[in-house]
Amino acid sequence: MDLYRGQYDFTNFSTQIHDFDPGINPYPGGLFWTVPILGVGPVVLGRGAARMSATDLALQDFFDIPNALFRFETPVSVGATCSFDVHWSGPVTSRGAVTTPGTSGELVMSQATMTWSASNSLGFSFVSNPSGTTSAFAQLGHIRNGVFVDD
Repeated sequence: MDLYRGQYDFTNFSTQIHDFDPGINPYPGGLFWTVPILGVGPVVLGRGAARMSATDLALQDFFDIPNALFRFETPVSVGATCSFDVHWSGPVTSRGAVTTPGTSGELVMSQATMTWSASNSLGFSFVSNPSGTTSAFAQLGHIRNGVFVDD
């Protein structure tokens, strides 16, 4: 999860103050910003409905996306945790097939509400509005890739 002071700046990242993510493991050529989440389900892709949650998930705060990718700041990161609850509730507003070579699946656009909190070892903490935040973009999908693709 990324936090910005004011409007986001995807050119220079001048307004980004935190980048909470699990990192790239192993760095630099490993799995990109991915971690197993046990609190998923049920998922009803056809209705655009699902739920995903985690409590005290161990992450790093890399402070901004360029540093998370290229690790040039000092310190590179500090230990962090986050907790979240995301609820996709439908209706499905669009559907699309995934057709990239070596990958197959379906993506649906939906709507979602979420609560989110995080803290880092430097003492920073953030808690979203407890009434939930509505997303501007909420996508669910079922993707198969690599050895799992049925071509």
